[in-house]
Amino acid sequence: MRTLLSTIALAACALTASYNAAADTLKSEAEVRQLTDKVMAAAGKGRTDDAYSAMTPYALADVNTLDRARVSARNSRMQLEQFIGSSVGYEFIRSEKVGDSLLKLVYIEKAEKQAIPWQFIFYKTGAGWALSAFSNSDNINTVFSR
Repeated sequence: MRTLLSTIALAACALTASYNAAADTLKSEAEVRQLTDKVMAAAGKGRTDDAYSAMTPYALADVNTLDRARVSARNSRMQLEQFIGSSVGYEFIRSEKVGDSLLKLVYIEKAEKQAIPWQFIFYKTGAGWALSAFSNSDNINTVFSR
């Protein structure tokens, strides 16, 4: 199971691999939260493709990189469900802002047998907030404050 979740996390981290200057932006932290809630609503229903589609316009990665990550995550997710069951929802855990330029939102995707942490990091560009990186993995410790 750890290998499958690590694969999802590595695929998701590929989002940071290349820069896409044409990313759409969100004008406020409230819009950022609305977007991540939309992504997690799809993830919480097991709809990986819909989750990735919702965040694609705002990602600072090229579309091909994100598409490869989406396909890898979908394939890994199908295998993972054998161990943790189907998705049954999501829960917002917290947001953390560092300076004026970085915002991290932490969620859990609820599955029948285990929670899966999701983290989104947004960077405030001159035009607004854009998705800089995201990940999901089996490291449940990431949802706890240190």
